[in-house]
Amino acid sequence: MARLSVRQPNFFVLQNRPRPAKVIALLTSLVAIGLLIAGQSGVSVLDVDPAMSRALGVVIFTLGLWITGVVPEFFTSLLFLFLSSLLAIAPPDVVFSGFYSSALWLIFGGLVLGHAVTQSGLGDWLVHRLAALSAPGYLGALTTIALAGLLLSFIVPTAIGRVVLMAPIAVHLAKRLGFQAGSNGQAGLVLTAGMSTSLPAFTILPSNVPNLVMSGSAEGLYGVTFTYSDYFLVNFPVLGLFSCAATIALNWWFFHEPPEQVTTVDEAEPLTAPQVRLTVVLAFTVLMWITDYWYGIAPAWVAMGAALFCALPGVGIIPVGDLPQKINIAPIFFVAGVIGFGAAVAATGISTWAGGSLVAMFHQANLTNNIAIFGALTAIGSLVAVGTTVPTAPGVMTPLAGQLATATGWSVESVLLAQVQTWVLVPFPYLVPPLLLTLSIGRIPSGQAVRLLLCYFALGILVFAPLHFVWVRWLGYFSG
Repeated sequence: MARLSVRQPNFFVLQNRPRPAKVIALLTSLVAIGLLIAGQSGVSVLDVDPAMSRALGVVIFTLGLWITGVVPEFFTSLLFLFLSSLLAIAPPDVVFSGFYSSALWLIFGGLVLGHAVTQSGLGDWLVHRLAALSAPGYLGALTTIALAGLLLSFIVPTAIGRVVLMAPIAVHLAKRLGFQAGSNGQAGLVLTAGMSTSLPAFTILPSNVPNLVMSGSAEGLYGVTFTYSDYFLVNFPVLGLFSCAATIALNWWFFHEPPEQVTTVDEAEPLTAPQVRLTVVLAFTVLMWITDYWYGIAPAWVAMGAALFCALPGVGIIPVGDLPQKINIAPIFFVAGVIGFGAAVAATGISTWAGGSLVAMFHQANLTNNIAIFGALTAIGSLVAVGTTVPTAPGVMTPLAGQLATATGWSVESVLLAQVQTWVLVPFPYLVPPLLLTLSIGRIPSGQAVRLLLCYFALGILVFAPLHFVWVRWLGYFSG
């Protein structure tokens, strides 16, 4: 079976980026250099000490490169790790905490399993089955991928695990429809897989890490307990359904191309022996993920064990030599940098400083209208997420919920729930690690994803956030 060819990343993409991206990257770099010089000179700026000034310089420089994508994202992560260590903005165990994270090894396991799906031909077989169920045309393919990703959100408890299952399938489906690597058609299908498996899941309590961080912290700090059904009823009807529908519509709007090949629905060939073995491994892996609360083994170690089993000599799924030779390690460095970034922002006090400043501004505004309060909480949550990434944002916002509840007159529970839309409505891919992994798997330039997500964010804030407010207000929240 012919292997899927992929476009290799260009390490010198700076010259190929649009001019606005270069300008933004240059401006943020100049601001970062100014903060670094001030910090090294012992000068206090922005009412922060010199050490935090140096940390802010590194953070702003990293954010500028991630948002604009003028260099490959994994290279930006490596620059962050290098500069953070060189300037000692945080201890090494904080800066490199991403390499200690189980999420990193979940990605490794997912990359190996995704390679096995491609190498064995199981991806083509699954795509054939999906094509048989899909409505014709590009819109039909997008809808099928999105609904499959949403369904997995109820079954697989980790977004990265869902992405590593769905993104390779989306790549195969693109190939079947005649879309070459790097084409708009392929980008739309792969981004649909990433968005549908990660963004709506923020409205399903056990499906994403930030949900669990917020609910666990809320119970420990305030004695507030969120049940699965209540959390789902509050968030999914508007935010979850919007996210899925907008994912389909916007990816069609930005990337639709007529398929170059007619997808047939003939009977698929029988599974080969390696494909059968891999199917059993994947089914067992998903079963272990679903039932992890019974036996306590983290999803990362389940994925890593499954990946190593696939490469065992004698198993016959993939050669063990594929691990060092054919697995793309760029996503590992990429996500390690993102996790270390969030940890460093917290450890250096930047998140507390920013959060305290935002709360002070909220007190000064003296808002009394519930709509204005909702808008202000959404703005604060979005700013914190942009500055710290979504996985880290609940760790910043949840401890501030008590102060914000006092300032607004809302209940602590309402303030906590007002975070959720800021996780679902994200403007940049670096905020959600599963989306970063999606870009790496599909070899999609970050610029394509940024344009799509900015439009998604604007539509969500202008249309669906107000609808979400009305719905949740009707349920008895978001009021004093």
